[in-house]
Amino acid sequence: MLFSENAIADPVLDKILNTHNIRLAWVDNTKPISWLSNGKPAGMAIDICLDVVDNLKQRYKTNINVTWVKVATAARFQVIANNQADILCAVAANTGQRDKLVSFSTPWLYTKMNYLTKKENNISNKEMLAGHTVGVISGGTSAIMLAKMNQQFNYSISVKLVRDFNEGFSLLADDHITAFVTDDIIIRGKLVDIPDREKYQMSPESFGETLSYGLVVAKDAYNMKDIINEDIKAMFTSGRFDKLYNKWFMSPVSPSGGSVQQPMSEKLLEQENRLLSTQDNSAQQ
Repeated sequence: MLFSENAIADPVLDKILNTHNIRLAWVDNTKPISWLSNGKPAGMAIDICLDVVDNLKQRYKTNINVTWVKVATAARFQVIANNQADILCAVAANTGQRDKLVSFSTPWLYTKMNYLTKKENNISNKEMLAGHTVGVISGGTSAIMLAKMNQQFNYSISVKLVRDFNEGFSLLADDHITAFVTDDIIIRGKLVDIPDREKYQMSPESFGETLSYGLVVAKDAYNMKDIINEDIKAMFTSGRFDKLYNKWFMSPVSPSGGSVQQPMSEKLLEQENRLLSTQDNSAQQ
Protein backbone atom coordinates (compact mmCIF):
# COMPACT_ATOMS: atom_id res chain seq x y z
CA MET A 1 0.00 0.00 0.00
CA LEU A 2 1.13 3.50 -0.77
CA PHE A 3 0.11 4.84 2.65
CA SER A 4 -0.37 3.39 6.09
CA GLU A 5 -2.81 4.77 8.66
CA ASN A 6 0.05 6.48 10.47
CA ALA A 7 1.66 7.94 7.37
CA ILE A 8 2.00 11.70 7.29
CA ALA A 9 0.51 13.01 4.06
CA ASP A 10 1.93 15.92 2.15
CA PRO A 11 0.36 19.31 2.99
CA VAL A 12 -1.83 19.35 -0.13
CA LEU A 13 -3.34 15.92 0.47
CA ASP A 14 -3.61 16.63 4.20
CA LYS A 15 -5.63 19.80 3.52
CA ILE A 16 -7.90 18.00 1.05
CA LEU A 17 -8.71 15.23 3.53
CA ASN A 18 -9.20 17.60 6.46
CA THR A 19 -11.43 20.06 4.60
CA HIS A 20 -13.14 17.46 2.38
CA ASN A 21 -12.61 19.86 -0.51
CA ILE A 22 -10.30 19.88 -3.51
CA ARG A 23 -9.57 22.91 -5.71
CA LEU A 24 -9.18 22.01 -9.38
CA ALA A 25 -7.67 24.71 -11.60
CA TRP A 26 -8.71 24.83 -15.23
CA VAL A 27 -8.27 26.99 -18.33
CA ASP A 28 -11.08 27.94 -20.69
CA ASN A 29 -11.08 27.90 -24.53
CA THR A 30 -8.68 24.98 -24.99
CA LYS A 31 -10.92 22.34 -26.55
CA PRO A 32 -10.62 19.32 -26.27
CA ILE A 33 -8.43 19.69 -23.17
CA SER A 34 -10.60 22.02 -21.08
CA TRP A 35 -13.32 24.56 -21.79
CA LEU A 36 -16.69 25.75 -20.52
CA SER A 37 -19.58 23.57 -21.71
CA ASN A 38 -23.17 23.92 -20.48
CA GLY A 39 -22.02 26.10 -17.63
CA LYS A 40 -19.30 23.85 -16.25
CA PRO A 41 -15.73 22.77 -17.13
CA ALA A 42 -15.42 19.93 -19.64
CA GLY A 43 -12.67 18.16 -21.56
CA MET A 44 -10.07 15.44 -21.36
CA ALA A 45 -8.03 17.02 -18.55
CA ILE A 46 -11.22 17.70 -16.60
CA ASP A 47 -12.34 14.07 -16.78
CA ILE A 48 -8.92 12.78 -15.74
CA CYS A 49 -8.96 15.08 -12.71
CA LEU A 50 -12.46 13.95 -11.76
CA ASP A 51 -11.28 10.35 -12.01
CA VAL A 52 -8.51 11.21 -9.54
CA VAL A 53 -11.08 12.73 -7.18
CA ASP A 54 -13.19 9.56 -7.35
CA ASN A 55 -10.04 7.58 -6.56
CA LEU A 56 -9.39 9.74 -3.48
CA LYS A 57 -12.97 9.25 -2.26
CA GLN A 58 -12.69 5.48 -2.54
CA ARG A 59 -9.17 5.27 -1.15
CA TYR A 60 -9.94 7.27 1.98
CA LYS A 61 -13.66 6.41 2.21
CA THR A 62 -14.66 10.05 2.53
CA ASN A 63 -16.62 12.68 0.67
CA ILE A 64 -14.64 15.32 -1.22
CA ASN A 65 -16.28 18.37 -2.75
CA VAL A 66 -14.83 19.95 -5.89
CA THR A 67 -14.19 23.68 -6.16
CA TRP A 68 -13.40 24.78 -9.71
CA VAL A 69 -10.79 27.53 -10.01
CA LYS A 70 -10.72 29.19 -13.42
CA VAL A 71 -7.22 30.52 -14.07
CA ALA A 72 -5.50 32.67 -16.69
CA THR A 73 -3.39 30.72 -19.16
CA ALA A 74 -0.23 32.68 -18.47
CA ALA A 75 -0.57 32.22 -14.68
CA ARG A 76 -1.66 28.58 -14.53
CA PHE A 77 1.57 27.19 -13.07
CA GLN A 78 2.00 30.01 -10.54
CA VAL A 79 -1.50 29.26 -9.23
CA ILE A 80 -0.34 25.77 -8.26
CA ALA A 81 3.05 26.89 -6.96
CA ASN A 82 1.36 29.54 -4.79
CA ASN A 83 -1.13 26.98 -3.37
CA GLN A 84 -4.16 28.74 -4.85
CA ALA A 85 -5.35 25.41 -6.28
CA ASP A 86 -4.49 21.75 -5.65
CA ILE A 87 -4.34 20.23 -9.16
CA LEU A 88 -4.02 21.88 -12.56
CA CYS A 89 -6.42 20.21 -15.00
CA ALA A 90 -5.45 22.00 -18.20
CA VAL A 91 -2.98 22.37 -21.03
CA ALA A 92 0.28 21.72 -19.20
CA ALA A 93 3.40 20.79 -21.14
CA ASN A 94 6.29 19.62 -18.99
CA THR A 95 9.45 21.65 -19.58
CA GLY A 96 12.67 21.77 -17.60
CA GLN A 97 11.94 25.31 -16.42
CA ARG A 98 8.40 24.54 -15.29
CA ASP A 99 9.51 21.36 -13.55
CA LYS A 100 11.57 23.54 -11.20
CA LEU A 101 8.40 25.36 -10.14
CA VAL A 102 5.81 22.55 -9.96
CA SER A 103 5.56 18.75 -10.29
CA PHE A 104 4.12 16.93 -13.30
CA SER A 105 2.34 13.61 -13.32
CA THR A 106 2.86 10.73 -15.72
CA PRO A 107 2.06 12.07 -19.22
CA TRP A 108 -1.42 11.52 -20.61
CA LEU A 109 -0.86 13.25 -23.98
CA TYR A 110 1.98 14.03 -26.36
CA THR A 111 1.85 16.82 -28.91
CA LYS A 112 4.06 19.36 -30.69
CA MET A 113 3.81 23.02 -31.66
CA ASN A 114 2.14 24.27 -34.80
CA TYR A 115 0.85 27.51 -36.24
CA LEU A 116 -2.46 28.74 -37.61
CA THR A 117 -2.60 31.40 -40.29
CA LYS A 118 -5.02 32.63 -42.95
CA LYS A 119 -4.69 31.04 -46.36
CA GLU A 120 -4.44 34.49 -47.94
CA ASN A 121 -1.09 34.99 -46.18
CA ASN A 122 0.42 32.19 -48.29
CA ILE A 123 2.60 30.81 -45.50
CA SER A 124 3.31 27.13 -46.13
CA ASN A 125 6.11 26.43 -43.61
CA LYS A 126 7.55 27.85 -40.40
CA GLU A 127 10.49 29.46 -42.23
CA MET A 128 8.00 31.73 -44.01
CA LEU A 129 7.03 33.25 -40.64
CA ALA A 130 10.24 35.31 -40.94
CA GLY A 131 9.54 39.03 -40.90
CA HIS A 132 5.94 38.62 -39.71
CA THR A 133 4.21 39.39 -36.43
CA VAL A 134 3.37 36.13 -34.66
CA GLY A 135 1.27 35.66 -31.53
CA VAL A 136 2.31 33.35 -28.68
CA ILE A 137 1.15 32.76 -25.11
CA SER A 138 3.17 34.80 -22.62
CA GLY A 139 5.58 32.48 -20.83
CA GLY A 140 4.60 29.53 -23.01
CA THR A 141 6.76 27.01 -24.88
CA SER A 142 5.95 28.71 -28.20
CA ALA A 143 7.52 31.97 -27.06
CA ILE A 144 10.73 30.14 -26.16
CA MET A 145 10.76 28.33 -29.50
CA LEU A 146 10.33 31.55 -31.53
CA ALA A 147 13.10 33.23 -29.56
CA LYS A 148 15.42 30.34 -30.43
CA MET A 149 14.42 30.51 -34.09
CA ASN A 150 15.16 34.23 -34.20
CA GLN A 151 18.52 33.70 -32.52
CA GLN A 152 19.65 30.70 -34.56
CA PHE A 153 18.29 31.59 -37.97
CA ASN A 154 17.85 35.37 -37.79
CA TYR A 155 14.21 35.10 -38.85
CA SER A 156 13.35 38.55 -37.43
CA ILE A 157 9.95 37.35 -36.28
CA SER A 158 8.11 40.02 -34.31
CA VAL A 159 6.69 38.22 -31.27
CA LYS A 160 3.33 39.38 -29.89
CA LEU A 161 2.72 38.07 -26.36
CA VAL A 162 -0.92 37.27 -25.55
CA ARG A 163 -2.64 36.42 -22.28
CA ASP A 164 -4.56 33.37 -23.43
CA PHE A 165 -5.44 31.19 -26.39
CA ASN A 166 -8.68 33.03 -27.13
CA GLU A 167 -6.87 36.34 -27.46
CA GLY A 168 -4.35 34.78 -29.84
CA PHE A 169 -7.05 33.43 -32.15
CA SER A 170 -8.96 36.74 -32.02
CA LEU A 171 -5.87 38.75 -33.00
CA LEU A 172 -5.37 36.43 -35.95
CA ALA A 173 -9.00 36.77 -37.03
CA ASP A 174 -8.70 40.58 -36.92
CA ASP A 175 -5.36 40.56 -38.85
CA HIS A 176 -3.37 42.05 -35.96
CA ILE A 177 -0.97 39.09 -36.26
CA THR A 178 -0.04 36.94 -39.25
CA ALA A 179 0.03 33.65 -37.36
CA PHE A 180 -0.66 32.19 -33.94
CA VAL A 181 1.78 29.58 -32.69
CA THR A 182 0.67 27.17 -29.99
CA ASP A 183 0.31 23.46 -29.27
CA ASP A 184 -0.91 21.42 -32.22
CA ILE A 185 -3.87 19.92 -30.38
CA ILE A 186 -5.17 23.36 -29.33
CA ILE A 187 -5.23 24.55 -32.94
CA ARG A 188 -7.06 21.40 -34.02
CA GLY A 189 -9.62 21.96 -31.29
CA LYS A 190 -10.13 25.59 -32.31
CA LEU A 191 -10.65 24.70 -35.96
CA VAL A 192 -13.63 22.58 -34.93
CA ASP A 193 -15.44 25.75 -33.78
CA ILE A 194 -14.29 28.42 -36.26
CA PRO A 195 -17.31 29.07 -38.54
CA ASP A 196 -15.17 30.27 -41.46
CA ARG A 197 -12.43 27.68 -40.96
CA GLU A 198 -11.99 27.29 -44.72
CA LYS A 199 -10.19 30.66 -44.59
CA TYR A 200 -7.52 29.26 -42.27
CA GLN A 201 -4.73 26.77 -42.61
CA MET A 202 -2.49 24.94 -40.19
CA SER A 203 0.99 23.78 -41.08
CA PRO A 204 0.78 20.17 -42.35
CA GLU A 205 3.68 19.25 -40.07
CA SER A 206 4.18 20.12 -36.43
CA PHE A 207 7.57 21.34 -35.29
CA GLY A 208 9.78 21.60 -32.22
CA GLU A 209 10.30 19.07 -29.47
CA THR A 210 7.57 16.67 -28.40
CA LEU A 211 5.54 18.14 -25.53
CA SER A 212 4.18 15.88 -22.80
CA TYR A 213 1.02 16.93 -20.94
CA GLY A 214 0.48 15.94 -17.33
CA LEU A 215 -1.61 16.96 -14.35
CA VAL A 216 0.26 19.44 -12.17
CA VAL A 217 0.67 19.70 -8.39
CA ALA A 218 2.88 21.65 -6.01
CA LYS A 219 6.44 20.53 -5.41
CA ASP A 220 5.67 19.37 -1.87
CA ALA A 221 2.57 17.40 -2.93
CA TYR A 222 4.59 14.19 -3.23
CA ASN A 223 1.85 11.83 -1.99
CA MET A 224 -0.74 13.53 -4.17
CA LYS A 225 1.51 13.09 -7.20
CA ASP A 226 1.94 9.38 -6.42
CA ILE A 227 -1.83 8.92 -6.20
CA ILE A 228 -2.35 10.72 -9.52
CA ASN A 229 0.31 8.62 -11.23
CA GLU A 230 -1.23 5.45 -9.86
CA ASP A 231 -4.65 6.53 -11.10
CA ILE A 232 -3.42 7.42 -14.60
CA LYS A 233 -1.70 4.05 -14.84
CA ALA A 234 -4.95 2.33 -13.77
CA MET A 235 -6.86 4.30 -16.40
CA PHE A 236 -4.56 2.97 -19.11
CA THR A 237 -4.58 -0.64 -17.93
CA SER A 238 -8.34 -0.78 -17.33
CA GLY A 239 -9.33 0.68 -20.68
CA ARG A 240 -10.89 3.83 -19.15
CA PHE A 241 -8.28 6.01 -20.80
CA ASP A 242 -9.13 4.72 -24.28
CA LYS A 243 -12.80 5.51 -23.70
CA LEU A 244 -12.02 9.05 -22.59
CA TYR A 245 -9.63 9.59 -25.46
CA ASN A 246 -12.24 8.48 -28.00
CA LYS A 247 -14.82 10.71 -26.30
CA TRP A 248 -12.78 13.91 -26.56
CA PHE A 249 -10.42 13.38 -29.51
CA MET A 250 -12.33 11.17 -31.93
CA SER A 251 -16.02 11.98 -31.30
CA PRO A 252 -18.03 15.21 -31.88
CA VAL A 253 -17.12 17.98 -29.43
CA SER A 254 -19.06 20.89 -30.94
CA PRO A 255 -22.75 21.63 -31.53
CA SER A 256 -22.10 21.39 -35.27
CA GLY A 257 -20.87 17.81 -34.84
CA GLY A 258 -17.24 18.70 -35.46
CA SER A 259 -14.54 16.37 -34.15
CA VAL A 260 -10.84 16.92 -33.56
CA GLN A 261 -10.14 13.52 -35.16
CA GLN A 262 -6.68 13.16 -33.64
CA PRO A 263 -5.67 9.49 -33.16
CA MET A 264 -3.28 8.57 -30.36
CA SER A 265 0.31 9.42 -31.16
CA GLU A 266 2.90 6.67 -31.46
CA LYS A 267 4.48 7.84 -28.23
CA LEU A 268 1.18 7.60 -26.34
CA LEU A 269 0.47 4.15 -27.78
CA GLU A 270 3.97 3.03 -26.75
CA GLN A 271 3.31 4.25 -23.21
CA GLU A 272 -0.02 2.43 -23.07
CA ASN A 273 1.50 -0.81 -24.41
CA ARG A 274 4.34 -0.58 -21.89
CA LEU A 275 1.90 -0.21 -18.99
CA LEU A 276 -0.24 -3.09 -20.26
CA SER A 277 2.86 -5.24 -20.62
CA THR A 278 3.94 -4.42 -17.08
CA GLN A 279 0.49 -5.38 -15.81
CA ASP A 280 0.58 -8.70 -17.68
CA ASN A 281 4.03 -9.54 -16.32
CA SER A 282 2.90 -8.76 -12.76
CA ALA A 283 -0.15 -10.99 -13.16
CA GLN A 284 2.02 -13.92 -14.30
CA GLN A 285 4.38 -13.70 -11.33
